[in-house]
Amino acid sequence: MFGWQKKAMATPVVDVHSHLIPAIDDGVRTLDKSIEILKGFSKIGIKKAITTPHIHPNYPNTKDDILSGLEVVNERIQAENIDLELAAAAEYFVDDVFMQRVKEKAEILHFGPNYVLVESSFLNKPIYFEACIFELQSRGYQPVLAHPERYRFLEGELEWLLQLKEMGILFQVTISSFVGFYGTIPQKIAISLYERRLIDFLGSDLHGFNQISVLEEGLRHKMVDKLCRSAELKNKSLL
Repeated sequence: MFGWQKKAMATPVVDVHSHLIPAIDDGVRTLDKSIEILKGFSKIGIKKAITTPHIHPNYPNTKDDILSGLEVVNERIQAENIDLELAAAAEYFVDDVFMQRVKEKAEILHFGPNYVLVESSFLNKPIYFEACIFELQSRGYQPVLAHPERYRFLEGELEWLLQLKEMGILFQVTISSFVGFYGTIPQKIAISLYERRLIDFLGSDLHGFNQISVLEEGLRHKMVDKLCRSAELKNKSLL
């Protein structure tokens, strides 16, 4: 059970990154687990969750897959009177398939006015990532890089991320990175991005109920608390 309601804490109000549509990617497996997590979100003050299933070589989801799954979860939310709005976008893996979709002007699932959540390989710096970002921007989309702190090829260095910032890319940092859930290097980068005031969005990147305790720990971190209370964070603008 969630214990978060027992102590007041700041939250991002809108969660922009999660995997809560059942059995569609590496996220939650059942509708019951999804609902259990969403009830907990509501208890701690999250008013809206934008869930972002992978569109990835391992999970070749389509818009119809995602929206039909969203409908199933929303029906249950309404049936149980959960005080939370659930929307959906996608977490796009930048590869040649996605690049072609962008060039062909295929529909891109986005959140807010024009935000598109993207990720790359964790192990290798992508060759044409910047070119794909430019194509997205030329179509009027605002790219948001998911979990910039967690790319292993960075090895703690910020040079590539600073270059992306200069291109106008926004950063979505994972809350639990601040408490070392993904290791010391991601934690170091998350803190560095915070200190440089380069974080635009916070997200849970919740994949399952077993991640809840570390998410709670992350929400209590002083830097996360300050971000959630600041005007710098863009999450609240999505209500």
